[in-house]
Amino acid sequence: MSETAETRVVAVLDDIFFASKIKEAAKSTGVNVEILKNTNGLIESLTSAPPTLIIVDLNSKKFNALDLIEELKSSQKLKNISTLGYLPHVQEELKKEAIEAGFDIVMPRSRFSRELKQILKEYNT
Repeated sequence: MSETAETRVVAVLDDIFFASKIKEAAKSTGVNVEILKNTNGLIESLTSAPPTLIIVDLNSKKFNALDLIEELKSSQKLKNISTLGYLPHVQEELKKEAIEAGFDIVMPRSRFSRELKQILKEYNT
């Protein structure tokens, strides 16, 4: 079985600090998280092995998170996957745009960090 097929949670981000934080939380909770640094081939890989949750850094400089969510939500096979975006708490306009674009949950980075273990446990089904 491939790595992607076993993955329960996918995180798309290019921030090394948060990648490390997510890996640490995944290890301590026993949740299998795949960290992706870009969106190349993402839709195809998710379609072949849909995860239970997709976590996205809304503040990424390497990809457009709003375009990504619109593409995910327009896919018949992927539209029902839970999506969580996180961002700096001061980016209220981006938060509003992310919700309008289709993110299920949008939260400040501080809350995401604080609740990360619980979030991973919730989506580890």
